Amino acid sequence: MLDEFFPAKGFGKMRLTKAKSAITNFKKLTNDHLKTVALMLFYVEVGTEFTNTYGDIDERFYNSMLSMYNKVIMECEKDEKLFHDLKNRLYDVVIKSDGIGWGYHDGLEDLYYSISFLQE
Repeated sequence: MLDEFFPAKGFGKMRLTKAKSAITNFKKLTNDHLKTVALMLFYVEVGTEFTNTYGDIDERFYNSMLSMYNKVIMECEKDEKLFHDLKNRLYDVVIKSDGIGWGYHDGLEDLYYSISFLQE
């Protein structure tokens, strides 16, 4: 998946469908729920890094990132241990998205602060 954004040579093709397909294949091959959720978060982390490296993308790109982040948040809502395992990474991606347009940063921030475990 990383190769879609940051290949060893040249520029990333940023084929979101291919990157998301890698997550689906990983899930099928490993049947490891925790690592799959961590990989989903990695997708958002790399997408955020890509934007910070190359500049603003488009609405479709950010919608895909927000959708995946929301899926991670929903999984964390079901499992407090998973949330605690990922909370630093979840927060870091919000911080690193500051200044990115299309409502991306605000969307990530809203999703992060919606986590019920933060209220406790």
